This record gives sequence, structure tokens and C-alpha cells, in this order.
Amino acid sequence: MFLKTEQFEYNGVSVTLSELSALQRIEHLALLKRRAEQAES
Repeated sequence: MFLKTEQFEYNGVSVTLSELSALQRIEHLALLKRRAEQAES
């Protein structure tokens, strides 16, 4: 199974966006949680 990719262009600059896997999404949420906890302390 392949993740989706899509071209995105803004101000004449084009980049390829890639869909995140389930593991990458969970790791990103964990990172956001750690950052929020650090900001509170």
C-alpha cells in the first residue's frame, strides 16, 4: 500500500506533499503533547 502524494504550488514554488502513515501521525501527536506539557511548566 502506498501513501498518497500531491503537488502543491504557492508563489511559484512547488513541493510534493506526502500523506503521513498512522505511526507518523501518532508520533507527531506525542510530540505535540510533550511540547504542550513543557510549555505549561
